[in-house]
Order: sequence, then structure tokens, then C-alpha cells
Amino acid sequence: MNKEILTKNNVDVASALSLWGDMESYNESLKEYHDSLPEKLSNLEKYKNSYDFDNYGILAHSIKSEAKYLGFMNEAEVFLTHEMAGKGKDMVTINGKFQELSDTIHRIIAIIDAYFGNGNGANKTILVADDSNIMLNFIEQHLKDKYNVIRASNGTEAINAIKVQSIYALLLDLNMPNINGFEVLEFIKNNGYSETLPVVIITGDDSEETIKKAFTYQIVDVLNKPFTDSNIERVLVAIEEFYKH
Repeated sequence: MNKEILTKNNVDVASALSLWGDMESYNESLKEYHDSLPEKLSNLEKYKNSYDFDNYGILAHSIKSEAKYLGFMNEAEVFLTHEMAGKGKDMVTINGKFQELSDTIHRIIAIIDAYFGNGNGANKTILVADDSNIMLNFIEQHLKDKYNVIRASNGTEAINAIKVQSIYALLLDLNMPNINGFEVLEFIKNNGYSETLPVVIITGDDSEETIKKAFTYQIVDVLNKPFTDSNIERVLVAIEEFYKH
């Protein structure tokens, strides 16, 4: 566990420890919070869709309070907005800011995953985004014994997966329809995922200009097409090194 991952993401660990007393108690509570968040997000959406403002506000309050106890002060402000909207039966705010709430919850999950980042390989999900089924099949065959693998055939699917799932690493093709790889990299950069989500670029364009542009983002490695099993092993090592440092 690397406490710097928390502090780099503006988690106020010092404040949290004044409540929990020691890292062991804090870590246990952090895990419990992490594991509870997907169900809580699902319940918030259910309450939103059924116009159950009372339970929506109560649950948003609970998520907010726990976030503050664990040092997620900035995120707690997002949950406070939804707590007040629930109490005020303000559906405009709830609907208008629900994506922000969802993204915030998934950001917390990703930060905690990165902090604990030493679980079983079978519990680690790698997202592979490429518009070529041949590439997707080749990579999935190589990874499936060690990781959960999910696939995206374009940038829109990749972004949606990042928003709703806890992703351990992303293998990202640059040349995809709809939203391309560079636009996905911009999304990752602008939404606070860069410090917690290691990205490996997949590209058939090994020009100096493309590679140089790719490394202006926080990526861990590049897979140049065509690549081999040993090339995939190399980037998996780079991903594991990301979590160590």
C-alpha cells in the first residue's frame, strides 16, 4: 500500500487518522467504504428514478459523511450537493449533476483500488479498447488467465467503461471511430484518472510525431502493431511497476 497515492489525490489522510487512530483501522474502513459504493450508487439511481427524495437525501448524506471521515473532502462536497437537493426535492439539480456524482464515486473506487493495488490478478480488470476484433481477441487470449478482460470497440465505449467500472489498466488503440484514443486520453486527464489508471497505447503508427504526442499524456508504455506475446508481457510489467511507484 502506498499512502502517497492517497495524498497525491488530495485525500486528507492526516485528518482521517485523527478519527481512526491508526492505519490498520483506517484501511479496514477504507475497504468497507470501497465495497459499499457500487450498491450505494445503484440505490441512489433507483431513488432518483422513483422520485424518492427522502431516501435519496439520506443516502447522499451517508456517503458524504463517510467520505469526510476517510479524508475525501473534495468528493464530500459533491455528495453534499446531492444531499441538499434530496432534502429540497430539487430534481433539476439531481438530474443535472448525477453524472458528476457517479464519476466521483468511481474516482474514489479507483483511488482506493490503486492504494491497495496488490490484490489477486483475477480481481483486476483490464480494459482493452481497439476497433479490430482480431486485436481484441489476440490480447484477450493472452490476458484472460490472469485478469478480467473487458472490451471496447471505440472511444465512447471505453469512456463509458471507465465511468462505471473499476479498471486496473487500459490498453488503448489511438485510431478508433467515433471518439479516438487521444480524445480518451483527454477524458482521462481532465477527469482525474491519470494518477490512478495506467494506460498503454496501442498503435500501428510509430511515427515520431504520434509517439511524442502520446507521451505528452501520463502513459506507461506503447505497444506498436504488430506485437507479440513478449511485447504484451513487457507492458504488463510496466503496469505492475506503476502501482509499485
